[in-house]
Amino acid sequence: MEPLDDNELSQLLREWTAPPAPASLGRRLSRRGSWWRWLVTGTIRVPVPVGIAAAVLIALWIYTGASTRRSATPPPSVSLADFQPVVQLEPRIVGGQK
Repeated sequence: MEPLDDNELSQLLREWTAPPAPASLGRRLSRRGSWWRWLVTGTIRVPVPVGIAAAVLIALWIYTGASTRRSATPPPSVSLADFQPVVQLEPRIVGGQK
């Protein structure tokens, strides 16, 4: 069999018809659930680097929000003016030998 030239290939392509799509393809494309069902069972595909970046940004957002809340109230003042050393130390051992 000899190879076909461009003109013969073009002629064959004009005569060729694509086979019909299978019926199962139409059923799959037409099957749509309700939006609330998608909210419960649906998925969103996210590339791993985007997911990691989003997690880091959320963690930073939470951390900075928590640190600003902590710094909003001033810490209680501590005075050592009335500090007295321990007169006699009496250590007590808890949960001794068995």
